[in-house]
Amino acid sequence: MGRLAAADPARELPVDGATRAELWSRISAGEGDFAPPLAPARRRTWAARPLLLIAPLVLVLAAAALAAGGVIQLGSPAKLPFSSYGKANPREGYGALVPGTVRLLPIAAPDPAGGLDWGMRILSTTRGQGCIQVGRLLDGKLGALGQDGAFDNDGRFHELPVSAAFDVNGCALLDGKGRLFTNVTADERAASAWVGVGGRLGGCVPASAGAYEKGLHITRREREMGLRPPPICPQADLRNIYYGLLGPQAKSITYVLGGQRHTLDTVGAEGAYLFVTRASAHQLLNFANAGTADIVPVDGPIKEIHYRDGANCHLTAKSWIGGSFACTPALSEPVGYVPVGKVASHAEVATPIHVRFGRDRLGHPAVVISFKARVAVTDARSAYSVIWYEAGMRAGAYGGTGTHADVAVGQTLTFTLDGGGFTRGLSPGLLHGTVSLLQQTGAGGLEGPGSVRVPVGNFAIRVP
Repeated sequence: MGRLAAADPARELPVDGATRAELWSRISAGEGDFAPPLAPARRRTWAARPLLLIAPLVLVLAAAALAAGGVIQLGSPAKLPFSSYGKANPREGYGALVPGTVRLLPIAAPDPAGGLDWGMRILSTTRGQGCIQVGRLLDGKLGALGQDGAFDNDGRFHELPVSAAFDVNGCALLDGKGRLFTNVTADERAASAWVGVGGRLGGCVPASAGAYEKGLHITRREREMGLRPPPICPQADLRNIYYGLLGPQAKSITYVLGGQRHTLDTVGAEGAYLFVTRASAHQLLNFANAGTADIVPVDGPIKEIHYRDGANCHLTAKSWIGGSFACTPALSEPVGYVPVGKVASHAEVATPIHVRFGRDRLGHPAVVISFKARVAVTDARSAYSVIWYEAGMRAGAYGGTGTHADVAVGQTLTFTLDGGGFTRGLSPGLLHGTVSLLQQTGAGGLEGPGSVRVPVGNFAIRVP
């Protein structure tokens, strides 16, 4: 299945009496307050210098650039109050930055209200992930603007270090040649380009944001630290950002806005594209940090991908599923994608699963399973997964957990199955499950099309 954040496109959710498909049809037909259709992005080229993962120095030289009919001054580099890739564990989660992989791409997309263009840069991590960061451009630098509640509305340009905020959808697993194939639809983003979470990182939120994003649950301690609910974004300052990397064989994309078709050439060996529109108050994904990501563009105005060999991908209502449904004619993975690694066999991973009773963190009865790994996990392309079924679970429901870090051969892995860790323990009756090694070889991501689930062993125990 495709990667998804904030909404499940598999469901036909009613919005204002319209289904998801009907609503997108209305939006692409020009309803709402999208900007007029954009011409292909203006291209600018420059010598992209690798950005070092070090604490940025405070700028001591005055600098300015003419933009939007005025002078944009430089502010201090943006910072975040949590760990960056520079401090991340290289063997856990997304991993740490691989030095020398940060590149600003030679791509510039106009903003529908004018002013600084939008740009994008990419990086790779030690656990086989690639990430895209999007922001406003000034003199070959990627940054965010002091507006829409960001940086105290100082009106300045703040360069984004690699440690700055990334869109949650902007990262995906690399292919066998270390290349990133991913496509992001980022809805309801502030024109400042500052990615925030409620009032905790600054910036504004859409009027349709939830209670958390509006800062209604800020704790007393957070208020004592100076955190306040964020302002509501003016609708005119909200953007939909469509960007991605389609690979070296991609030539162009075709998108439709206001009933008009536009073809946009991709840029560079990555097959990069980027365009920006105004957001509509009536669109489907209109809450804070809304968006989707997948191996092909989904939930947006992009309709076709054109490849250099003459192949075409026509996106369908099932494109989010990935695999053979990604395109029509059928295309199981992006043209040029190189599969990753060799799939382990059941004989190579099989090992005894030990099961016993224990307690969860709330003191409720829990089941503890453990086993010794026979195959190592060295990056995010593989993981050990535990799926279990409790007595009385409805059809299709199950509990799940797994590893999120590297695993050595012979390492003992232990998991506590606690019924979700909420207010109850496990249900009385037979609990049974399976341990598997997940391995990603195709473009659909871990657990997506092209990935495999190799059984390690089964377990069962009766909960009193």
